Amino acid sequence: MKKFAIVWVILSIMSLPVLANGSQDTEAAEDGTITLTTYFQIDPANPQSEGYNETVKAFEAAYPEIKIEYEYASGEAFHQKFQAMAASGQMPDLFTTYVGKRTAYITETGLVLDLNSYVTDNFKSSFNPAAWEPQGANGEIFTIPPSMAVCHVFYANTAILDKLGLEFAESYSELLSQVDIIRDAGYYPVSMGNKDQWVVNSWLLSALVDRTGGKKWFTDAKKGDASFTDAPFVDALKIVDEMTKKNVFSPGVNQMSNTEADQEFYQQKSAYLIDAGWRTSAMVTTLTPEQQDAIYMGVFPAIDGEVTHGSSAAVPSEGFGISAKLEGTAKADAAWKFIEFFNGAEGAAIRLKYGEIPTYKLDYSQFEMSDLQKQYAEFSTTNPMGYIIDAHMDGEGMGQLNPDIQAMMFDQLSPEDVASRYEEWVAANDSNRGN
Repeated sequence: MKKFAIVWVILSIMSLPVLANGSQDTEAAEDGTITLTTYFQIDPANPQSEGYNETVKAFEAAYPEIKIEYEYASGEAFHQKFQAMAASGQMPDLFTTYVGKRTAYITETGLVLDLNSYVTDNFKSSFNPAAWEPQGANGEIFTIPPSMAVCHVFYANTAILDKLGLEFAESYSELLSQVDIIRDAGYYPVSMGNKDQWVVNSWLLSALVDRTGGKKWFTDAKKGDASFTDAPFVDALKIVDEMTKKNVFSPGVNQMSNTEADQEFYQQKSAYLIDAGWRTSAMVTTLTPEQQDAIYMGVFPAIDGEVTHGSSAAVPSEGFGISAKLEGTAKADAAWKFIEFFNGAEGAAIRLKYGEIPTYKLDYSQFEMSDLQKQYAEFSTTNPMGYIIDAHMDGEGMGQLNPDIQAMMFDQLSPEDVASRYEEWVAANDSNRGN
């Protein structure tokens, strides 16, 4: 199997086309036209991709002298080919880049241009400050995230809560006290689907770790100045474990897909849903206005002894990077114009129409938005945001942590076991520890 994988990568690299207008060609055509090659992570099935399409058309109209050759893929297919491009040195001019470890194969290997030379203080001030957290070891900015991917929202169906004489749980103990009331009335307390194993990590555990430990503790644990066997991580796991044992989740939480959990909540079978903030886009198109009016977006209830209050967790969304080979060329300037337009006022206003909440600061009073969109915009800007574990730690380690969390929920491992096994892996393998 390993031999097959190696042959596949070699063949993939050999089969990559020479980029006729790629990074090696930095001159404009005789008519002044500059052509940029691209490779983007785009999912045409996602309704928000229409916002991307409309923004691209607006850019082409504003900058007719810049021609862009578009190529895209989605999911793992994107990363497989992009890794082959990086390995062969045949990088496109403009490409999708992630903040964190997801595209470390380009951001940590010198293949992406540092955008700090283009970013002015005035430009920065127009964005959510979270967009400018350093992305490289020396403060580099490789991409401007068009939006913040808010990965934890504690949604509530207020119609069900009102019917049962309950209010949104403000504390974890209050949530536990509601479980029997909700179940006795024929509803499930909390929907969440962990069939694919990453969901609990991204949707719930990351937010809990921020509550119990905070950003500084997580950063220390990442570097090795603290340990994932410390109380903040173990205590967060204990909450997930307790929620499972006390039947807070709907039945089959580990056999249910994320989509199935959403449908359970949409069909008003559950009082709460744990999911990402961008789920509001689907809610707006799926639910009736009456159903939408009954949805409240909150954060996980307060935990005794928490060090961070009222926090969610988020990761900057993927954006666009420029090939380092273009540094100092007209092509780099043209590529920056695309990034600036896409992320700036014009692009942000267009993408807002399709449900995306931009990092660019828009005056939302000037736009027609559903109440759920308005809730999401307010949620994104008013709640503290902790880190997403799998965005900061090496992805291979999630192959250890995520199945272990699921095993804990099946009562096969203790929270201490999960923490110890993950710390052992991180200490021996994770690049954040200098391995």
